[in-house]
Amino acid sequence: MHWTYSMFSWFGYFMPFEERIKRIAQTGFDAVMLSWEDEQEPELIRKETFPEIVRRYGLEITNFHAPYIGYNAIWEQSLHDNRDLLERFVDMTADCARFDVPALVVHTCDLDLAPDFQLENGLAFFSELAEAGERYGVDIAVENVSRQFLLRELLDRIPASHFGMCYDVSHDYMLPCGRGKILRDYGGRLKALHFSDNDLHIDRHWIPGEGQIPLDHVVDQLEGLGWNTLSCEVLANKSWQERSPQDFCKTLLQNVKALTGKENQK
Repeated sequence: MHWTYSMFSWFGYFMPFEERIKRIAQTGFDAVMLSWEDEQEPELIRKETFPEIVRRYGLEITNFHAPYIGYNAIWEQSLHDNRDLLERFVDMTADCARFDVPALVVHTCDLDLAPDFQLENGLAFFSELAEAGERYGVDIAVENVSRQFLLRELLDRIPASHFGMCYDVSHDYMLPCGRGKILRDYGGRLKALHFSDNDLHIDRHWIPGEGQIPLDHVVDQLEGLGWNTLSCEVLANKSWQERSPQDFCKTLLQNVKALTGKENQK
């Protein structure tokens, strides 16, 4: 199988956006994932300028990631009350189409979901977002976070062809109820991937091979699905930040190529 190697544009080093993209490209990655919101530090850069910068360095864009917070309202409030939030997500879906990006990654919820949430609120919200995905020809990839049953409910009840899952390996292997089950059950709905390692307890975002997740098994699952984009969401810890970002990117690419049996690729 021919693999494509991608990594998230923010990987733990405080440096300008274009400098990070340059390091990723120089290392030999094929693509990046982008957080679809303006960067404020160390300098202001509007998100609409990201795609041109990325492609200038010869990289593809795997997906846009919507902002990380504010998802609990989807389940705790009615669709009427969430109309403005939904429109922001629909606009991001349209941005994917405008910039020729195949998928938008979103979460199901934040960490502190209220106990009186309503499944029907979330279903109504994501059903309309799925309709936007169909309209624009953009995959809506819902990430498995702390409450996987919410994602399972959405996948069971929204059959739209552009609606599916962003499989986060690290999130899955933190949960005893996870560890490969959701990928086995819904692999046919895979639209995006977050690949990293951890200690099976905390979402460490380590370089693959530095933790305890059986990533060789995960790669086997992905190969069985015909999935060939290994996209890494990794963050340099304090130890790595004492070394250069180029070393970090190089080690990441070496480790994922070793996992896919292509460690000798240049």
